[in-house]
Amino acid sequence: MNSSDVSLDIGAKVSKVEYTELTDVALHGTEDSVSTEQNDKLMSTYCRKVDRRILLYATILCILNQSDRGSIGVAKVVGLENDLGMVNNDFNIATTLFTVGYLSLEFFSNFVLKWVGASRLLPTLGILWGVVCALQGVITTKGQLYAMRVLLGMSECGFTAGILLILSFFYPKHKLTTRVGLFYLSSPLANVISGPLASALSQIHHPTIKRWQWVFILEGVITVCVSILGYFILQDHPEKCKFLNPEEREFIQKYKQREGTLGGSQKLAARDVFKVLGDWQVWVMMGATFAACEACGSVSVFAPELINELGFTAAQAQAMSALPSACGAIAMVFIGRFVRMCGSHWLAGTSALATALVGSVMMISTLNVPVRIIGLCLTGAGGFAGLGIFPGWNITANSQSVAASAVASGLTVFFGASSGFVLSNVFINSDAPRFAIGHSVNIGIMALGITSCVVTRVSMGRRNRKMRESRFDGEKAFQFEY
Repeated sequence: MNSSDVSLDIGAKVSKVEYTELTDVALHGTEDSVSTEQNDKLMSTYCRKVDRRILLYATILCILNQSDRGSIGVAKVVGLENDLGMVNNDFNIATTLFTVGYLSLEFFSNFVLKWVGASRLLPTLGILWGVVCALQGVITTKGQLYAMRVLLGMSECGFTAGILLILSFFYPKHKLTTRVGLFYLSSPLANVISGPLASALSQIHHPTIKRWQWVFILEGVITVCVSILGYFILQDHPEKCKFLNPEEREFIQKYKQREGTLGGSQKLAARDVFKVLGDWQVWVMMGATFAACEACGSVSVFAPELINELGFTAAQAQAMSALPSACGAIAMVFIGRFVRMCGSHWLAGTSALATALVGSVMMISTLNVPVRIIGLCLTGAGGFAGLGIFPGWNITANSQSVAASAVASGLTVFFGASSGFVLSNVFINSDAPRFAIGHSVNIGIMALGITSCVVTRVSMGRRNRKMRESRFDGEKAFQFEY
């Protein structure tokens, strides 16, 4: 295992003894047949291959996904509302309708992915939402914008949950949370890149195409071009992965069978799905994810408006909207080290949400520009740090079966997207510039997320003790990682 893996690994706490045993048995069926160094080398080679193909491409496409979704915030600042005759809360309705479209099909997306295959479904979704994003640049009425936002949500649903599911197919437990965190790093990076990029695009002057239209059109075209490459890059699962050699395919297949997380070629049984859905602990875990996504959404969609209301010009607001996301990206890079320092996911997640809570308190308490900018940065840092913890924790803690992984990844995205319902209706124009309602709601949701972390920690501790007490001597039982 190379040094970068060690420095970033915040997943399941697999001991060196257990890791060596798993790799030895996976390769040759005995614990003494191969050295630890050889096992590490083979695992490292395998992970590097998957990182360079699956993870890298997924991260790039997710950056475009987040950029296309949040481009409406930039478009608003450069004249979208005025040109379409939008008044009062019309903009909030548009952002809410995206969430309606997104959630309409989200729950069933992983079942479709298992049937169709990730290598075909995910690039197709990218092409669809890229086309819809570009079409937003040719609308002339707010009714057309509403329709486009619903279609954009429907075309995007299934992408994030699908990526999370195939990552659980390819990576072993002790690598999974790291890679999920790296994948979610694309969210703040998208804001860092799209803010200045959209600012530059919005400066294009054309006699018939307005500035906000350029933002939608060019970002959509870029997404379509990148999505086409996915047909040649993405793979359905490691058992039939074309860029792995036979030894690597056999190694990871036996490893994950021994680990109990081989889900790529397994079928989803309805009975197992309903069993997982009936587990209250799974639902409680999602409260923390909801809170983190609420904080991130505040930064992603409404940061340009919040900054613009502080007295900055539209161009300055677009460029400065990258600052809170940059703080979030830095927090996500170092969150693995912080988790190890805390010794647990739940405590690190609680600290992240508490940081976002403090940021919201600062923004509601004063209209002082420097203080509010710092508060916005704290909200971004805490929210994105939580996004680097909770999705990976959700999937790692529920990786005992393909049904559990599919439900956990689906619910993670479902609850994350659901935060858009709240977000779209609490930051309203009539509440500017303080936005007291929005920040007050955020404070309450952060407190709810912290409570979710504590309850989950207590529940997992109790369940682990019961499973240890009920197993037979020498028998290995699944343990929740908190």
